[in-house]
Amino acid sequence: MKQIKVGLAGQPNCGKSTIFNLVSGIEQHIANYPGVTVDKKVGFFKYEDYKVEMVDLPGTYSFSSFSQEEKVAKKFIIDESNPNSKEKSIDIIVNVIDSSNLKRNLYLTFQLLEIGIPVIVVLNMIDIAKNRGLEIDSKKISKMLSCPVVETSGSKSIGGKELMQTIANTFEKKTKYEEFKINYEELEVHIQKIEKLLENSKSHLSKRWLAIKLLEEDPTILEHVGSNIKKEEIDKEIESFHTLHDKDTISFLATFRYDSADVIYHECVKNNNINKETLTDKIDKIVLNRIFAIPILLFIIFLVYEISIVYGYKLTDYTWPILASMKNFIIDILPMADFTKVPMITDFFIWMTNSSIALLNYIPIFFILFALIAIMEDVGYMPRMAFILDKIFKKFGLHGQSTLPLVLGGAMVGGCAVPGVMSTKGISDERARMATILTVPYMNCLAKVPFYTLLLGAFFKPEMALMMFFISTITIFIALLIAKFLTTTVLKTRQTAPFVMELPPYHVPTIKGVFIRSFQKVWIYIKKVVTIVLAVAVILFAMLEFPGLSEDSILKYEKQSEIYLAKFDKQIKNNKYYQLVDTKNEVSDLLNYYDRYRAKRMAATSKEDAKQLDKKFKLINADYYTFLKPRKNKEAKKINRAIRKLSRDRKKVLREMKNEKIENSILGMTGRSLEPITQYAGFDWKINVAFLSSFAARESAVATLGSIYENNKADSKRAEEAMAENSGYTPLHAAAIIIFMILTPPCIATMIVVKMQTNSYKWMVFAIFFPVFLGIAMSSLTFTVGNIFSLSGVEAMAAFYFVIVFITLILAFYPSKSINWKGGLNKV
Repeated sequence: MKQIKVGLAGQPNCGKSTIFNLVSGIEQHIANYPGVTVDKKVGFFKYEDYKVEMVDLPGTYSFSSFSQEEKVAKKFIIDESNPNSKEKSIDIIVNVIDSSNLKRNLYLTFQLLEIGIPVIVVLNMIDIAKNRGLEIDSKKISKMLSCPVVETSGSKSIGGKELMQTIANTFEKKTKYEEFKINYEELEVHIQKIEKLLENSKSHLSKRWLAIKLLEEDPTILEHVGSNIKKEEIDKEIESFHTLHDKDTISFLATFRYDSADVIYHECVKNNNINKETLTDKIDKIVLNRIFAIPILLFIIFLVYEISIVYGYKLTDYTWPILASMKNFIIDILPMADFTKVPMITDFFIWMTNSSIALLNYIPIFFILFALIAIMEDVGYMPRMAFILDKIFKKFGLHGQSTLPLVLGGAMVGGCAVPGVMSTKGISDERARMATILTVPYMNCLAKVPFYTLLLGAFFKPEMALMMFFISTITIFIALLIAKFLTTTVLKTRQTAPFVMELPPYHVPTIKGVFIRSFQKVWIYIKKVVTIVLAVAVILFAMLEFPGLSEDSILKYEKQSEIYLAKFDKQIKNNKYYQLVDTKNEVSDLLNYYDRYRAKRMAATSKEDAKQLDKKFKLINADYYTFLKPRKNKEAKKINRAIRKLSRDRKKVLREMKNEKIENSILGMTGRSLEPITQYAGFDWKINVAFLSSFAARESAVATLGSIYENNKADSKRAEEAMAENSGYTPLHAAAIIIFMILTPPCIATMIVVKMQTNSYKWMVFAIFFPVFLGIAMSSLTFTVGNIFSLSGVEAMAAFYFVIVFITLILAFYPSKSINWKGGLNKV
């Protein structure tokens, strides 16, 4: 089988991901790839006798090195086109173009054609172009550019087979490939001089392309050629060109490529609606209106949370019984307790089960949330959101390009800080990039949603939509305040750059595309629960189990148990059924039988379910069933009353044992040691333990609380119900806890990425400890003020919200006056 390696390149919003998914319909296997960052997808596709390895590169407007994404894409092409590398060298570049914006996209095409690797041009979204009245002659484009051109519509599954066939044909004709050259006229003499200087270069890349990039003063290429050419020699040619023609090489090359793209456009495209106002234009008059833009944006955000969180939570009424039945099944097959002696294996599997189902219960919420975000992306509202927010962001030192990282991080709730921070490399403004890196972790990532939902379900069920609106929007204001602080202090000397973004035409999303992306993201979440979160749960279990109860405590609880058993024995001593429960083991069996039945009876939702349950338990043990349903049997009624009392006594002992064991555990002692600091926020050691566990993975906070507050018996009680009943917290406590979670420092994975993107341990440490200080201060202030003025949880959250919004609005009227220069002789 022949192997082909393909690089998938294109501008943002060209639909590269839809093309990747389109060919994946043939036969796909997604795999990890050495050195490929999280913003690239790699797939292996089988087509006839070919195995195609396709790498989806970051979207980029050009092939210069001004943004981190451009550097990543270029570095991949340079490294992977090397025939001497250990990995298979890249064979073909597939350039995906937005057909409805052909002229702008062709600028990148000309840069790719010059590299010296065969290029296939994909005219994607061809259906949208036709709907806008554009007639594109793809055969003429192919002839003019001397490269294959394929028409596709990734969202409508058009052109997948044709693209794969073209890739195979191009691969077979690779040996006949002739290097693509643009005649740069007056610059040609200077290009040739640089080429001559590169004669001894061992680079596998086209010498002409290297010469052009060096005349563009491309730092990546300058680093690539190394000592083969001196910077002074390049500067000499650049200066010579400027002296002779009074033109700058960078702007000259850019203008030449735009002019070339213009030639292609006017020769091959006919616009039948040139004087007509498009539907996109009409919608943008409202959506981007100076007055309506912000209210529409806020309404859309509120609508997203109303549909996903509120109505999605109602769907959990149907999913929870399934998860509860799974829990009950697992408990049924585990070894039973010998009165208060619960086997370690039973404790462990119940802990792991509670940790899992506390998180898996929120899958309906996530699926709806991801679907709504996918719809907004497909429709074309996301770039418009960036456009709307750019003017606001500028006032706080951020950038319109900060929108994507913040959205990926969870500005719309449901993101992840890791890809959010990684995507900041596309921000050309260094000051805004650093500020964005340090503010993305404040967003409401996917992992925080279960925690919020747990607390809202426990303490704010009637006000869930309002509280979620507060939570989801306050993070943006907090990010703006922190960005303002950073860009006017520690980041004030960082380099700035303008914001450039295209607004694509509005598209109609496809049900298939929305479903696939939603499913993929939910599946990633499930895998995270099964792997990372459960791995953390195992560690937490060990830290909560050890060192365990002291010998004195064990003796104390054994004595209590003996007292309760003695009372039970005394009550039924003269009962005719006494011989059935005259030993400790028999009493334990009856007690376990009784507790299991009561828990499952409460979970039964219909008379038919109750009848089936009675039938099942009667078959398990007919004698014990007599004690559950004594009817007119006086002797059985006495045992029924006695076993109910004994069940309550046992639960009391088990609860006391569990609390003492956790409180004296390694993690419990750590949480208790923090109480002197966190007590002002109303946090006890249990909440401290949950937050400590969340640093490994945010979901672990829910898993920890769900397991701490849930009982170990088979029932249908949700984690939020158990927390509301057993925690002793009030809604005011919950509000303070939510505020700390909003401001909580990044998880371990995000910390690592922050270090990678800033290349500094100093910034990583800052990203950890600054949010901790801020979170404790804000939650303590809210809890203290709330207590003084007897505020409810909602009132305290509303007060915190409006204070933050008010401060943000005040600062918006004071533009940043930062120093935008550095250097001089002061350090000499």
